[in-house]
Amino acid sequence: MTSPRLQLDLGALAQNFHFLRRRGTGSLPAEQAAAVVKADAYGLGLEPVARRLWREGCRRFFVAVAQEGVELRGLLPDARIYVLAGATAVTLNELITHRLTPVLNTPQQCVLWSQLPELPMAGLHVDTGMHRLGLPCDYDFTRLPPLQLELVMTHFARADEWSDPMRQEQLNRFAACVPTLRSQFPDALLSVNNSAAALSDHDVSLGGLADAAANIDRLGIALYGVNPHVERGSIPAKRTLANVATLEGQVLQIREVEAGAGVGYGSTYQVSGPSLLATIGAGYADGVPRLLSNRGQVYFQGHRIPIVGRVSMDSLVVDLTNAAGCAIKEGDWVEIFGANLPVDDVARQAETIAYEVYTGIGSRVVRLL
Repeated sequence: MTSPRLQLDLGALAQNFHFLRRRGTGSLPAEQAAAVVKADAYGLGLEPVARRLWREGCRRFFVAVAQEGVELRGLLPDARIYVLAGATAVTLNELITHRLTPVLNTPQQCVLWSQLPELPMAGLHVDTGMHRLGLPCDYDFTRLPPLQLELVMTHFARADEWSDPMRQEQLNRFAACVPTLRSQFPDALLSVNNSAAALSDHDVSLGGLADAAANIDRLGIALYGVNPHVERGSIPAKRTLANVATLEGQVLQIREVEAGAGVGYGSTYQVSGPSLLATIGAGYADGVPRLLSNRGQVYFQGHRIPIVGRVSMDSLVVDLTNAAGCAIKEGDWVEIFGANLPVDDVARQAETIAYEVYTGIGSRVVRLL
C-alpha cells in the first residue's frame, strides 16, 4: 500500500501571504504581517511553511507552546517567535535558552517573567471578551510588575461573523486599555487582526491608537488557503485565496459487485444494482474524517465520485457506477480535498471546520513540495 500524499503549493502560500498583508485599508510591510504556525503549521508541515514565509519577508511567527517555539528556532535562528501559552515555571528555561517571547496571560506569569535577570522582552494578552487567555480588560494595568513589553494583543471571538457587533465591542474595550499600557510601554506593538479580520472589507483599524507602523496582523488559517468567514455572502470575490494543500489517495483496487452487495464495516451501504467500486488507500488514520462515510466525495479528472460505506482506518471505497466516462484505473491518485474539492466543503460534510481537517492529517501522509 502506498501512503497518501499531501501536495503543498508553497507558491500559493507566498501568494496568500502577500495578498493578506496588502488587503483592506492599506498595505502592511512584510515584517508587520506575522504568521501563525502552531500545530505543525496547521498540520501542513512547519519546516517548508516557515522557511518559505521567511523567504517572503515574514519575520514574526506565533506558536502555541514553548516546544513548538524551540523547533521553529532551529529552523529560523533570527525570527521573532511569540509563544501564546505564555511563561510557566516548567517552560521558563526553554523560553530563555531559545530566545522565545512569551505572550503573558496572567498576573502570575507577569510576576514570574519580571523576576528574570536582564528582563527579556515579552508580549501581553488582553482578554476583551473571548474568556480564554489573557488579563481581563478591566485589570488595573498600573499594577503590572516591571516588564519590557514589545507587543500587546487581543483576540476576536467572532471576527468570522463580520456583521456581529462583538468585534467592535472588543476593539472598544481594547482601545480603553491602550492609553494606560502605552504610557508604560510606549514602544509596544499592537495586534488585533487575525485572518478573519484581515480578510473582511470591514477589517479592523486601530485608528489613532497607534501609528500604522505599530500594528501587527496575526495571519493563520487564511495563509493556508482557507477563508474562515461563516458569512460567505459577505466576502467579495477578490477575497479568494490560493489553494495551498491537496490531499490525495491512490486507487488500490477496482472491482465489480452484484446487486445487494454490502460495502465496508457494518455493510452500511448496499448497492442497488451491478456496480463498479474502487478502494482508495486513505482513511481516518490519514485525516479523512469518518463522518464522510456515505456522504463525502473524491475527485478525479472532472468527476466527483461518492464515498460509499464507512471510511475505515486505512481506506475508503467510492462508487464509480454513475461516473460515465471516468477512466480511472488501479494506481491512479484521487483528490480527497484540494483545488477541486475545497477543504471547507469537505469540513462541512464532516460537520467540522477546515482547521480540524488540516490538523488531523496523519503522520504517515507523505508531504510533497
